[in-house]
Amino acid sequence: MKKTPAHTGPNLFSAFLELRAFLEATAAASFQPMLRSIAKGDGQPVIVVPAFMTGDGGTALLRRYLNAAGFNSYGWRQGRNTGIRQEFLDNLLNQVEEVSMRHDGARVSLVGWSLGGVYARAAANAEPELVRQVITLGSPFNVATTDSISGGVAKLYEWVNPGGLSDPMLAAADTWRQSPPVPSTAIYSTGDGVADWHYCIDEPGYQTENVRVPGSHMGLTHNAAVMYAVAERLAQKDGDWVPFNSNWLRRLCFRDAIAS
Repeated sequence: MKKTPAHTGPNLFSAFLELRAFLEATAAASFQPMLRSIAKGDGQPVIVVPAFMTGDGGTALLRRYLNAAGFNSYGWRQGRNTGIRQEFLDNLLNQVEEVSMRHDGARVSLVGWSLGGVYARAAANAEPELVRQVITLGSPFNVATTDSISGGVAKLYEWVNPGGLSDPMLAAADTWRQSPPVPSTAIYSTGDGVADWHYCIDEPGYQTENVRVPGSHMGLTHNAAVMYAVAERLAQKDGDWVPFNSNWLRRLCFRDAIAS
């Protein structure tokens, strides 16, 4: 999907609204008992990949919820995600294989928040036989550069990663721009104050979908609607994936993808 001139991306007001993340965390804590009773896992392994400049601490609440809902979730165990680096991807691929072996050869689902979703898609394209499904949370996977990110974050990326634009993984952008050959759900918010949502959606297909939620970018790992959608997607049996069902009740929180 290509960005048109009409797409202005995040602005100062939307960035200010990222403060909603604190309220979203409070609301998610209140909904935890109900959320755990709705979607039940079958013990399948799930690796959650953090956003840019965050580590496994940033996904702890989501992983704790998934564990309580019956899944076996893992952090990516690589410390802070400082950018697009081939070394990180190689380590993630090794972890996917290791976790799969730990679970008797079960395929591993990947959930990636923001830049973490770029890694999740790249890993699924590299080793599809080991990946059950991919879920991205506000991940700008449809660009090969940092054009979709707000100015402050882009400058931080350049500062943290001197010479990062020449990294082999960045040069091979098709490894995440291309839809994975496994079921894939892109969860996004049009109120995202960090990543331009136009870059966070995929071309819908027979096993590719977009799910729109209300909320901020920073709150995507502790947003009650996101938590429900992630668990509901993961709870499907391997090989029986169907698109997210936006019935009348779910439409109170979830919206169909907006055409780009």
